Amino acid sequence: MRHRYVVLLVLGVIAVSVLSSVVYTNVRVQRVSIEHSGYVDLANFLLSRNLVSFTSSNGENLSEVLATPRIGIVTAMPMEQAPILAAMDVYAVVNISGYEFFVGSIGGQQVVSVRSGEKEYAVTMATTLMDTFFNIRAALLSGTAGARDPNITVGDVVLGGYVVDKSSIHYYLGNSTYNYSEDAYTGVEVVNLTPMNGAIFGGFGSAQVVPSNASTYGYGYGLDHSYTYVEAFPASLGLLQLAEQYQLPDTPVAYITGGNVSGVARSYVVAGVIGSANQWTEPLFWMAQQNALYESDAGENEGMGFAYVNAHFGIPWLIVRGISDSPWYPSTYEGVWAADAAANVTIYVVRHFSSTLPNLYSEVSFADLSPMSNAKAHGYIVADQVYYYGLTVAKVVYTAQNGTTVEFTPGGEWLQEYSYNYTPPNLG
Repeated sequence: MRHRYVVLLVLGVIAVSVLSSVVYTNVRVQRVSIEHSGYVDLANFLLSRNLVSFTSSNGENLSEVLATPRIGIVTAMPMEQAPILAAMDVYAVVNISGYEFFVGSIGGQQVVSVRSGEKEYAVTMATTLMDTFFNIRAALLSGTAGARDPNITVGDVVLGGYVVDKSSIHYYLGNSTYNYSEDAYTGVEVVNLTPMNGAIFGGFGSAQVVPSNASTYGYGYGLDHSYTYVEAFPASLGLLQLAEQYQLPDTPVAYITGGNVSGVARSYVVAGVIGSANQWTEPLFWMAQQNALYESDAGENEGMGFAYVNAHFGIPWLIVRGISDSPWYPSTYEGVWAADAAANVTIYVVRHFSSTLPNLYSEVSFADLSPMSNAKAHGYIVADQVYYYGLTVAKVVYTAQNGTTVEFTPGGEWLQEYSYNYTPPNLG
């Protein structure tokens, strides 16, 4: 209980400093460096009240560690953090509310690595602490995920050009033709952030209640455009383009299929869509059902929380997910191989990062996604409405990239993608 109040107290105390470090330029929130004197005050406050523990092997004090601009790397599991730490020259450890922040460098670039733990809530907390206390200029989420696209197999890496919250579903009762239908819920409410280019929006929140209108507010009146419901967050285009340059090693076919098969297959870095939800999706016809509403290429549990925090603070971010398993090949799981693949892409981005990286503060658009992605194959990321007969997708309504409304009934070719008989093309 004490840790919870400690975090709330510290976040409250430093709120003014954090807000003073944010400017709005071209309707885009951009973070700027806080003066080092502010970090001295912050470090003295934390240490004087035993709110943080700190060790350093190179003589830097806490204020210097916090003030140094660096890249933040978040991982959920120890297996995912291990290859990151193995590549780091660690010279300090900062413990904030139980989270261990390892401070060091990779290829001369200053970085900080934290293990958040699994699920959205944990990564939201860890990322908030990281972005608040450290001088973060870019953030990466590295780890593993399951394939949600028949073209993507173990050994591939999916970059989260977009991340969607696949648990945010609104179900409707059916009629004489369909058993039920569903659409996306309102999305994540992001406060006081001008809409991002490339994001998918579900609307805006209600007008703010204030003391002067509280007694007559009732159900509210009108909308407040500073309360934005975001259904899909776009990543930094510059970070995505940099990550796409990495060449993955080939993957043993036995790792992909789970069978006693010789040979290797080419692995791909795919600019796609991450489906984030605290749930696991099998068998395949359930996946077809979910992908009809939210087209995704990889499924995991942390990406939406990570994207939400960084988008709110205006920090360029990217999710890097190595594929560890696929329901098209249910007898295989290669977590370490996948974690290493994601880490290698992440380390490549760190080594080649620059604050002048082209498109660093530009957002990904639909056009930037890979042709291998489900979204590109089907023409949308989030459908307007999906209708079902039983558990079979009967009709999909979506808004095309040119703004027109498209209705279609999935045919045999679309359904064939969700069959165990399907052989991904990169296996030959």
